Amino acid sequence: MYSQISETPIFKGFNSDEVSDILKSTHHQIKTYEPKEIIAFSGEECNNLFVLVEGSIRGEAIDYNDKIIKIEDVFAPDTFAEAFLFADQNNLLINIVANTKSKILIIHKDDLLRLFHSNKKILENYLNIVSNRFVLVTKKLKFLSLKTIKAKLASHFIELSKKSKNKTIFLGKTQMELADYLGVTRPSLARTIKEMKDEGIIEVPGKMIRIIDYNKLKKLTE
Repeated sequence: MYSQISETPIFKGFNSDEVSDILKSTHHQIKTYEPKEIIAFSGEECNNLFVLVEGSIRGEAIDYNDKIIKIEDVFAPDTFAEAFLFADQNNLLINIVANTKSKILIIHKDDLLRLFHSNKKILENYLNIVSNRFVLVTKKLKFLSLKTIKAKLASHFIELSKKSKNKTIFLGKTQMELADYLGVTRPSLARTIKEMKDEGIIEVPGKMIRIIDYNKLKKLTE
């Protein structure tokens, strides 16, 4: 268990023995959730740091037509909802639901503050997590500001290409999952990919995307 916890970002740089010593002196809970079980409801105050040790969870929102919209999946080892913890308005904006059987380490913010005071490295890790989340949200907002499906798709392909440092990229999502991620319908997505292929911007070998004309792809996002 402690070796798994040591792999989470809040305990980055600590081995399993060090994590064991830290948690022995820190009040905490470890809870297990079954698939589809609600971990926290939208509107609840967030007073705990959640550390996902095993499994996968997702954030869900409900639109005006009572349709459930998946916001994001989180996979162990990771943390979630940490940005709400010390906010003036710390009410969750989404439901948090278990995708699979999940094990979560829970530390109340008062205990976390004491841990920050006694261990500078934990504080640095927490600040790094929150900062990285802010960067991701900023990128997401920039992405959502793109008006056309082509622009969103081009931006996504460019981002994946930068991460892999290769012009041949693995999508890692089905067309339905990619459509949900982009906030478009599957037929519209398929039609746009075909158009980009016909225009000589990309090739689509299997589940891969090969960027043929990077300049044209980049122009689509401008």
